[in-house]
Amino acid sequence: MIQEKLAVLKNSQVIDDEAYNYSQDAIEYLKKRKLIEQDDEADVFITHLAMATARQQTDEVIASVDESIKNEIQQSEHYEKAVDVWNELKQLAPTKFGSGEEGYFLLHLVTMMQTNG
Repeated sequence: MIQEKLAVLKNSQVIDDEAYNYSQDAIEYLKKRKLIEQDDEADVFITHLAMATARQQTDEVIASVDESIKNEIQQSEHYEKAVDVWNELKQLAPTKFGSGEEGYFLLHLVTMMQTNG
């Protein structure tokens, strides 16, 4: 499903080749780290990653994640690992992300880790 979503986003020019390729690199990274086995296990995270990459190119800014949600994910047993994963993934990124995006990336990563194991 995520591959189909990415193809639609790219074909409709919502995301460009750079965002598409970064999304593919992120999927491969998550598989290598054994955080997912199948692409679709990272569907929400990868969709957000692709759209956030596109937003950076248009200087669109989003609001930060709500403080109560931020506090909740920081209490998760997966939070530190999610921070490590995000720090590595953003090194691969074709752009720098706005501060509002990071909380959402961590939220999606923590949720993915809780769901997948």
